[in-house]
Amino acid sequence: MNFAGLDAPLRVVQPDVVRPLLDPVMGGWPFSAVPCDDPQAKPAFATIGPLDAKKWRLEAPRAAKPVADHNPVNAICDLVVEMSWERLRSSPDLLCLHAAALTFNDRLVIFPNARRAGKSLLSATLAHAGHEVFSDDFVPLAVDPQSGVISGMANGIAPRLRMPLPDNISASLNRWIMDRIGVRNKQYGYLTGIDLPRSGTTAPVGAIVVLEGDPTMTEPASLSPVSREDAMAALVTQNFGRQVHAGAILRVTDALTRTVPVLRLRYNSVEDAAALLHETPLLHYLPAAQMAEADQPGTLPLAPLALPDVRRDGPVDLARKFNKLPDYTECESETSLYLADGDGFAIQRLNPVSAIIWTLLDEGLTGVEMVEVMQELYSDIAVDRLRADVAGALEFLWQERLIVPTSER
Repeated sequence: MNFAGLDAPLRVVQPDVVRPLLDPVMGGWPFSAVPCDDPQAKPAFATIGPLDAKKWRLEAPRAAKPVADHNPVNAICDLVVEMSWERLRSSPDLLCLHAAALTFNDRLVIFPNARRAGKSLLSATLAHAGHEVFSDDFVPLAVDPQSGVISGMANGIAPRLRMPLPDNISASLNRWIMDRIGVRNKQYGYLTGIDLPRSGTTAPVGAIVVLEGDPTMTEPASLSPVSREDAMAALVTQNFGRQVHAGAILRVTDALTRTVPVLRLRYNSVEDAAALLHETPLLHYLPAAQMAEADQPGTLPLAPLALPDVRRDGPVDLARKFNKLPDYTECESETSLYLADGDGFAIQRLNPVSAIIWTLLDEGLTGVEMVEVMQELYSDIAVDRLRADVAGALEFLWQERLIVPTSER
């Protein structure tokens, strides 16, 4: 099976057994069937098929677990994960968020992943209210090179819900969902009976809503603004993509938090939360997330999958000067400084001491001179402690490929 947007095919063993479950889950992802013996076909990125009456096998050579045997629904769950990675391998310039994304008018509202926040159930409840589900788990992002608009992309996969459904939803919502659960086991059910946007459909990102489920709440659900500090932290930790340059991730994250509303939704009842989101004027007329031309990722190289360890034996020599390595990316929120190294391997959120040291590097100071500056700033802290803090900050920045001693540049 050749799925649109994937470079490599999926091999299906015994299609007459697999397709009745697989097709509804991938209901919005177009594909074409090709014979396994097609000489023009590329090697499959994964193979799925039954082992016996109860178990299926998923073979995915590039997955963390290359061979896994599961019941059919769990095998499909694992396949969905591997297909998301294959989507990024096929288009390595795409960024991706662990998040749900639903349409509000012609804009996407992004719900970053939060453990046990009920993201998928909220997506289903909003689908009941008429909102399109672009994704309930991973959202590819692309930046238009002409306009700078940041758009999310539909994946065409049915939302996956935990089974059984919680007791605190209404009978009518329970019935609506269960009538549309076409593929399920004891753990999970896929909401297959809804219209899914076709895989690859795009819409501009218009808002980000951070979920905060609170089972102890007795007051109604509420929406409140989120600081850029919290917004950056929430989005940076939800970005993934093994080959995406960290500088690109940081720039797009910075643009998202600057150009669209970022809100926090606190709620207990998922239906109360969905009603608030559906009705609030805060989500009625949304801007389009956009990057300034100067901030667009451009032609950054792909990030390496691994880098050799640069750890040094012994303490940092504070008598030396250090220089910032070139091509780093820097973004600042209200109280934090974020850096991506020039290789694009990682994003670092600097603590206050490291942020000061990073600034002092522009002054051409030695480590000893930095300690003297820190003494003026923090006169109530012992000099030995300040010396250790400066040495630790320099060691951290060195190991993360952000600085290098002047003699080694």
